[in-house]
Amino acid sequence: MAASSRLPVALLGSAVLILGVLIWKPWSAPRDPAPAAAGAANADALGAAPRSAQPQPLGEAPQLSGPQRQVALAETVRSAAPQAQPPQSYKGPDGKQHEIVYNQGLALSPGAREELKRQRLQQMRDQPEAISKIYGIGRDEIAAVLAGKRPFPDRLIDQ
Repeated sequence: MAASSRLPVALLGSAVLILGVLIWKPWSAPRDPAPAAAGAANADALGAAPRSAQPQPLGEAPQLSGPQRQVALAETVRSAAPQAQPPQSYKGPDGKQHEIVYNQGLALSPGAREELKRQRLQQMRDQPEAISKIYGIGRDEIAAVLAGKRPFPDRLIDQ
């Protein structure tokens, strides 16, 4: 009986402790600028890097000098180059090359739709079980489409 009467007291004590820590929030306490200023003065006296070379606090944009600005501009141009774009295909576990289709929700041009239709028909001939699994159509429907008995399902293109 004594152990069961101590349980509410222990729970209440734990709750008070947790609330106290959450209110105090030691991890987000503001840092005292006075010791930092004294430390910076001592660091300057010892020949350390100037204050402007130290990391900026979060939320502030860094001020770039002339050479740094040129490097940042060169990086922006380099990252926009075609070789920085994501890959268009990959080699699958089956050892075959597979196309990666980005922006699937976009409307395709008529030429692109025909090309995609040709690719899907080729995949139906080469890998009917994979097409059946990926697009959720039966093998009998794939056989009918390949035989010309059924029209090509648009859901294979409009993804």
